[in-house]
Amino acid sequence: MTTQAEDLLGVRVTGADGKVVGTIEQVFRDDVDGTPAWARVRSGKIGRFVPLGSCQVTAEGVSVPFDAQKIMGGPNIDAGQHMSAAQAEELTRYYGLTIPTQQPRGESGETSQLAPDEMTQAKVAAKGPMAEGDWLIRQEERLQVGVEQLETGRVRLHKYVDVENIEQPVHLFHEEYEIERVPLSPEDQNRISSDLAEGELELVLHEERPVLRKERVAVERIRLRPRRVEEDTTIRDQVRRERIEIEPDQAFNAGRDQFGSGR
Repeated sequence: MTTQAEDLLGVRVTGADGKVVGTIEQVFRDDVDGTPAWARVRSGKIGRFVPLGSCQVTAEGVSVPFDAQKIMGGPNIDAGQHMSAAQAEELTRYYGLTIPTQQPRGESGETSQLAPDEMTQAKVAAKGPMAEGDWLIRQEERLQVGVEQLETGRVRLHKYVDVENIEQPVHLFHEEYEIERVPLSPEDQNRISSDLAEGELELVLHEERPVLRKERVAVERIRLRPRRVEEDTTIRDQVRRERIEIEPDQAFNAGRDQFGSGR
């Protein structure tokens, strides 16, 4: 970042999503080389910080590789006129940037030109003492469980017509004839004429017969509908987790014990 801090004041800041975040109201320099490192962006009444190390200065303003939501969700830091090392480290961690390391000085007193990552690798290779600003980041995988809805089967309703034999008892009657003979009394005989004549008497006989009649009756409604059944289950998977252990320098400890054994 070679742009002068004064040239950035009032410049519009655009996020990676193309949205305008706000304008720069204050620039904070790096304590080592004095280059612009952080800028406070004002959006309405809210002020948030953005790193300037990876920004691009265009004709429209300053473009940063973070979206507006990420910038406005950053930590609310009251830096005043100077940003402390703790505040800069908090912002660095929030944006996922490399934590700056202290560059070792050579015999001539000049600062080494190694990049922070290269210098860290050089320190590890040489197994020298780690500076206060060097860190190992331990990572781990975390299992996130979601659910998805799948089709497991289909059920159909089909209506058929069946024929069923029915037997139902019915109470009926029919009439039969019988001859009834009643002797006449002397009084009845005197009232009846003694002339002989033909005659007849007709009796109508009756009977009941079953009469069948069918009617169609709706008896019930039937349909299919899903029934939600709740259940608890256990899923099994594997996640990886980094582990950091202390590995003492055996050669250094052996020499230390050798020199210290004469005490």
